[in-house]
Amino acid sequence: MSKGKANSDEETPTFENAMSDLEAIVRKLETGTQPLDQMLTEYARAVELVQHCHKHLNSARRRISELESVRSDGTAVVHDWDDSAPVVRESTTPPARRRKS
Repeated sequence: MSKGKANSDEETPTFENAMSDLEAIVRKLETGTQPLDQMLTEYARAVELVQHCHKHLNSARRRISELESVRSDGTAVVHDWDDSAPVVRESTTPPARRRKS
């Protein structure tokens, strides 16, 4: 797994730590110098980190949506936060390829 994580952060890393770990894994995988089994293990960890990051981003999106709610008198609408609320699915359509100039 990742270096320097001997506490519970390994279970639930912050978004920033997960992104940092994911970037490190991508760099390792891009070199192609590790044995296949190790690369597959790293890839599986990367998938977990991507899912974790998506969870954080979806949570942030829901919070922003709620923070943007304003009453007609200009006061903010405040709700008790329910982090278990359903997540809005993102488009699964791949982005269009850029044209080379």
